[in-house]
Amino acid sequence: MAPVALFALAASLLALPASVSASNPSSGAIILGAEDVLNRPYVTIATSSLLHRRGDNGNSSTSDQFGVTSNADGTLNLTAWDSATINACTAVLNSLHQSSNPSGACVCYNLPSLDTDTGVFEADLRVFKVSEPRGNFAGIAPEDVTVSLSYNGASVMSVDPKNVTGSGIQGSVAKIVKRSSLELLQSYMFIGQIDKDRMKKNLTMSSFETLLIPTLTLTGRNSSGDKVQTNVSINEASFLTGVFSQEVILSDFGAAQKAVDDQVAGLKNGTVAFILPGVQLMVYPIGLIITSTWLLIGVTVYGFGTYERYKYAELYRRRKAVSVPRKNNQI
Repeated sequence: MAPVALFALAASLLALPASVSASNPSSGAIILGAEDVLNRPYVTIATSSLLHRRGDNGNSSTSDQFGVTSNADGTLNLTAWDSATINACTAVLNSLHQSSNPSGACVCYNLPSLDTDTGVFEADLRVFKVSEPRGNFAGIAPEDVTVSLSYNGASVMSVDPKNVTGSGIQGSVAKIVKRSSLELLQSYMFIGQIDKDRMKKNLTMSSFETLLIPTLTLTGRNSSGDKVQTNVSINEASFLTGVFSQEVILSDFGAAQKAVDDQVAGLKNGTVAFILPGVQLMVYPIGLIITSTWLLIGVTVYGFGTYERYKYAELYRRRKAVSVPRKNNQI
């Protein structure tokens, strides 16, 4: 994409009125199934349950468990965003004993904002040192490693974080025991746009993630002067804050198990009244209706047969009483 067009994108994003806005995660995570992720338009998920559009008066303000807030005009509080993202990234990456690539580095990738109408988005990329370099990257200093990324269906440019509006949602992550502080090697902020030919109406969450997850490559030169490269997995720490951070994808069994766990937790803290099992119909009683129908038919047939046999027995006794003459007593 030409630099002029990219700068125009940046300017449009600074005044983005219809982008995904911040939301308070205290309302709870959004539980989604495979059908929602693959077939349901993401904008309906965002507007109905998770996200809210920034108002024209620009006075919305939200915060999450990391203290992330939006400014009074609806723009991102960059200091709070940085703190929340660092906390979320380190919480997840501290659980790793070793990086999945020989460079010893892992990345944390988040989206401060996404306009589901135009495809304009902001991306936050941070590179952390998780373990010592090994293999081909052994002996290469972190500052000698360059980072490159490419999107399959989008174009981006690096920008100063001060130019980021960040009107995306602020998310939260589960608490994880930290082993130590990670070393932040590099940090980048990008503004980009999904390609026009790939940007269609009613894109699903899966389609958006396919377009917005980049391929990241680390490049360095070893002591012999040879060029070495490795790809870095984005999935180790992605969408922890911002867009997509609140959606939790569960199977049907997982969703049912979560409902049970919520009920059990409610019973323990007294917010849910105890209900004796087996005294209420929790689902439409199709089996009960079918069984009751067969039972009624069986009782009716058996009762009718019993009544007919009773009538026949009475009739038989009457006929026998009439057909057998009584003998008179002789004196």
